[in-house]
Amino acid sequence: MDRDIKSIGYGVKVGKNYVSSENTKVMLFGKIKTGTYLTKTGVMLFSDFDDAKETAEEVNGKAIELYAREVSKDEN
Repeated sequence: MDRDIKSIGYGVKVGKNYVSSENTKVMLFGKIKTGTYLTKTGVMLFSDFDDAKETAEEVNGKAIELYAREVSKDEN
């Protein structure tokens, strides 16, 4: 049971919900965000903390670090 818990990236929490995806439009000079979706069951992973923080500021949420641990097949 003594396994390493590792960071898998960053997410954005808004109240009891998480940012699960974003809609973007590709323009000539880059991308423009057109929407952000929130759910209780899915979390969009950001590899860079600054990207998560920027999205958190847009939706009045907070950037959080997400962790996971490896489990074996016989564990619950």
